[in-house]
Amino acid sequence: MVTFIEIIEGAAEGSRFKIEDGMTIGRSKSDIVVKDPKISSTHAQIAINSKGQFVMVDLESSNGLHINGRRVKKVALLPGVIFEVGRTVFKVITVEETEAADFSRIITWRTMLGGYLHEVQAPERTAGLTLQSFSPALRLQFVQGIQTDEEIILGYGPRQAGSDSLDIELLDEEAPEEAFELHAGPGAVEIRIHSHKVTLNKKSVKSDMLKDGDLIALGNTLIKVSYL
Repeated sequence: MVTFIEIIEGAAEGSRFKIEDGMTIGRSKSDIVVKDPKISSTHAQIAINSKGQFVMVDLESSNGLHINGRRVKKVALLPGVIFEVGRTVFKVITVEETEAADFSRIITWRTMLGGYLHEVQAPERTAGLTLQSFSPALRLQFVQGIQTDEEIILGYGPRQAGSDSLDIELLDEEAPEEAFELHAGPGAVEIRIHSHKVTLNKKSVKSDMLKDGDLIALGNTLIKVSYL
C-alpha cells in the first residue's frame, strides 16, 4: 500500500502528496510546500515509528499540528485520519501500489478553472477595456514573504492583484482583496494602487510607471519589478 495525504480544506484543496520517510512539510524549503501563512517554513517531518507506521512529527513550529482542535506533537498517518497544519486540513489516504501513479496526478478545481474564471468575469469587471501587450514583458519576483521565490512573468494587461484575485493571488495575511492593477503604458507598465496597505519604493502613491528595480510592498511581502 502507498500512503498519501490530501488537502481537503485550504488554498490547494484536492492536492495529494505521496509520503515517504524523512520528508518535510512547510511553507518553503520543504519536500511538501503548502502556501499557508500559518505554516512555518519547515513545519513538520514524516517518520516511521516503532510499529512501522508513518507519523508526522512537529518540528517545534509556531502553530503545531492539530487533531479535532487539539494541539499534538505527532500525528499517526493512518487511513482516514484528518489533521490540521496551519489553516490547511489534510486527510490520510492509502491506495494499492498499482494505482499510486494515477492517484497522485489529480487535477483540482482550482487548477482546472483558475485560468478561465477571470476570463468569465472579465466582461463584468473590465467592461470597455481591451487587452494590451506589455512590451517589454514584466517580471514580478517575490523576494520576501510567504511567496518568496515565486516569479510571475506578464505579457499583457490589464492585470489585477489581491487576496481575492483569480489573476495574481496574494497570499500575505495583510494583503487587501484588491491591492493593485497593472496597465500597459508607453514602453513600460503602469501600476494603479487601490489600498493604503500597498507601497511603491516605500512611498504611498496612487499610480506610477514601473521601472527596473522598483519594490512593491504589502504586509511582509516584497515584490521586485524588472523587465524582460
